[in-house]
Amino acid sequence: MLRGMSALNAISQPAREVLLEALMSVAWADRTLADEERKAAQAAAMSLGLVLPGERDLASPDRTPIPPEQLAVDALNTRDRELVFLCAAWMAFADEVEDPSETQILDRLQRRFELTEERVKWLKERAHELRDEQAPDASWWRAFDKLVVEAAKALQGPAR
Repeated sequence: MLRGMSALNAISQPAREVLLEALMSVAWADRTLADEERKAAQAAAMSLGLVLPGERDLASPDRTPIPPEQLAVDALNTRDRELVFLCAAWMAFADEVEDPSETQILDRLQRRFELTEERVKWLKERAHELRDEQAPDASWWRAFDKLVVEAAKALQGPAR
């Protein structure tokens, strides 16, 4: 069913901006934007068809993400919330180091999305697996696009 799908149609429109903001929260959590995180965030914006103006631009030094508690999640279904969380966890591992400040952001996202501990554990494990499966020479755009599609596939399978 998801064969030939891209990130753009693997996630609902309302979830796209929430996803990008969640990724930026994780990327900026340690107050530094590693090159890998910047590339991953830019790839996410391109993949999701989101172009952010001015101070919301991903590369802007003035860029500050929306706090997890203020993300507009009411229109998101459970699958979208889990997909956003899984991608945020993947971003936490983008530079291969999950900083304690990134873990704190993931904890805040968990609360905002109302996800159980058991489900978060599974989502983080899947994020690690998808990160490990990423081809070392793949572009960030291709890696992110594959992440969203593979995450969508994974969320179709396991029972909740």
